[in-house]
Formats: sequence, C-alpha cells, structure tokens
Amino acid sequence: MKKIKKMTVGIIMASLLTIPFVQEGDTTFAATKQNENANVSIQKGPKQQGPKDKSAWDRSSLSFTVENLTCYGISATIKNGQDSRDMQGEVTYEVYYSEKGNPKNGEVVATGVVHALESGETEELTYTPDQLVAGNYMFKAYQSPNHPGTGVLWSESITVTENFALTEPIELQRPLDQFFHSSVINGTATFTVPEGMDPIEISFTSYSYPEGTVLQEDGKPYEGQTSFDNVTDVYGPGTYTIEVDLPNGDWQTDLYVGSEIKVLTECGHPINKIIDADYSAKQD
Repeated sequence: MKKIKKMTVGIIMASLLTIPFVQEGDTTFAATKQNENANVSIQKGPKQQGPKDKSAWDRSSLSFTVENLTCYGISATIKNGQDSRDMQGEVTYEVYYSEKGNPKNGEVVATGVVHALESGETEELTYTPDQLVAGNYMFKAYQSPNHPGTGVLWSESITVTENFALTEPIELQRPLDQFFHSSVINGTATFTVPEGMDPIEISFTSYSYPEGTVLQEDGKPYEGQTSFDNVTDVYGPGTYTIEVDLPNGDWQTDLYVGSEIKVLTECGHPINKIIDADYSAKQD
C-alpha cells in the first residue's frame, strides 16, 4: 500500500509541473490573447504618435487693426496675432462694395492675397481703382485652413463720400492742369473747359493753415487746412477766371473738380480731382 501511495504522489507532482504559469512579466501577451477577437492590443509604455496631419491648423490667427481712406483709394491693415504662430501659406482677401448700407450685402469689386505672415507681422491691403466710387467698402479675409473660428474676418466699414470720389461721367486726362489749360496765382484761377465736354462742377478754394504750422514743400502739411473762401459752380465749354479772398498769414489756393472740400486731410485733394494750386510759401 505504501508503495502505491508514493506513486500517486509522484504522478500528481509531475502533472503540476506540466501546467503553464503566466508570470507577471507576461501580462502584455495575456491581454493580447484575451482581446485578439476585438482587434485590440494593450501595451505598456508611452503612446505612439501617428503621422502629423498636413491639413492641421497652423495656429496663426488674423485680425484687422486699422482701416484708412488713402490718397489713392482705401486700405486695411491685417495682423497675425502676437501670440500666434507663423502662417504656413498665403490666404485670400476680397473687397466688398455697397452704394448704401452694409457692404457685406454688396458685391465683390476686388480680390487679393495676404502673404504668409510671421507672428506679430502686419500687411497693408489696398484697393486703388482708377475711379473710386462713393459708397461703403469693407475688406474680407480668410483665416488659415482649419482655423477653429468662423474662418473669415471683416474689417470695419470704410465710407467714401461724394467729395472724395470722382463721379463725374467724363473722361478726364491727366495731368488735369494741362487738360484744363489752368493757371492759379494767389487768389485768381483761370481755366478752360474743352469744347464738346459736358458741363462739369469745379471749385476754387482758399485755405488757411492751423496756427503754428511750419510750411514744407508743395504747400504741405495739408492736414487741418480749413476753407477760408470758396467759389463752386458748373462750367460748360469755355474759358473762365474766378477769384477768392486770401486769409491773413500763410495760405493755399486749390482748383479742383467737384464740390467744396472744407477741411483737408493729410492727403490734400484726391489726385483724380486736383487741377491746379498755389500757396504762400511759393511766393517767398
């Protein structure tokens, strides 16, 4: 009996030795086998990153900062945010126009490109047509692809008045002083409207400078000059001589197309309207 009992114990011990044990270091293998039907593999260690998405947002962010009525048209300054990253490519912009009301509801009159701006960099977008029509304008630009916002941005509305715009239905030829054979000396202007031309509105204005202004070449600075005396009328073909009074101190006299401009900006008169001029510094 004792001999049989020893054999039984020996068989049991041999059987136990043939059972596979899963050690602590094999948990990855065990988990993989358990989930192989669900196509899931659980691994220890850091998560592996997939390839970078080329269409991902470059983390740039544009905004309009300044809108201006310039000497030759309109402009808007666009900026890539100081805390943004560099743009990785160009984007487009559009200029919208409406005679009245919100330009967003108007028509596209021009398109252009915003170059790839570095962080904090700005660019001036411009619209300088041969004839700037009176009305309301607005710049629209597009953010870089996949920007988390709306993807577009709008400038403030820029209003061009009749005084600034050239709306006469005529074909003027520059330089206008030669076209009208004009002469301006002190407070006297002489000019000729060519034969066959429709009647045109022309103004002759004397301006005074702000107190303390130091005159520069070409009658500059223009900004802040205020109308002292003015003559505005509609003239048909023929030659005319008109006069205005001059203020005490420094002055400037301007002959130009359109109605009276009472206060000048830093640009003076629009290049497509000024005919001829004189100023006190020229007489010295």
